[in-house]
Amino acid sequence: MKARRLTIRLFGPQAKAIGAPLVCVHVAADTVSCGALRQALADQHPALAQSVAISRLAVNCAFVPDDAVVCGSEEIALIGQVSGG
Repeated sequence: MKARRLTIRLFGPQAKAIGAPLVCVHVAADTVSCGALRQALADQHPALAQSVAISRLAVNCAFVPDDAVVCGSEEIALIGQVSGG
């Protein structure tokens, strides 16, 4: 098992909360479920904790469930709630 650093893209209010369009998350495994990644993101970046709970992860431009697994070579984005007409 090898620790990984995953990069997550942020948009809108989430990027503003962090002050950057990208954030790194450290995980202690070669692969990680998206649910565990969301938890690590909230734990390591408290400014995002509330919004992570109501956001979805997209991997390689497609929304994924929390049981999807990533290894770090994918493009990962946190997509917050959007509103509109």
